[in-house]
Amino acid sequence: MKSGKLKCADAALLIALLMTACAKELQAPLACPDISAGCVVDNLMVRTSHSPQVLKPFELSIQWESENVVAVSEVYASFAMEGMEMGLNRYRLVQKSENLWVAEVTLPACVRGRADWTMQVEAKSRLGSMTYLLAFYTG
Repeated sequence: MKSGKLKCADAALLIALLMTACAKELQAPLACPDISAGCVVDNLMVRTSHSPQVLKPFELSIQWESENVVAVSEVYASFAMEGMEMGLNRYRLVQKSENLWVAEVTLPACVRGRADWTMQVEAKSRLGSMTYLLAFYTG
């Protein structure tokens, strides 16, 4: 019976290690045509209170759609553009309910006037960290 318990513990450790390793891999962002209507990546719904504009605050909400999600302890969001340095803009979201996290965020200004953004969402739990990427445009 001890070997069965050891195998389950080994499997749990392996899953945790794989999740941590996957979080560190670069992935292609999911295209989100209307982020104010919401976009789903894996089982994560990402939505803004209105169409984002640079230097204008908006509410960002992130909600896990599944009740079977491992308890998330911290959620962060940051915004970038490929080939551009956008400065420090990492936001810590506040937990509003078991699966809902929100923050008021502001997109930094792009000196070149570009509108192609990539949002990186990082969710931390006791099993490690997961990263989600979404691409969106400002109007």
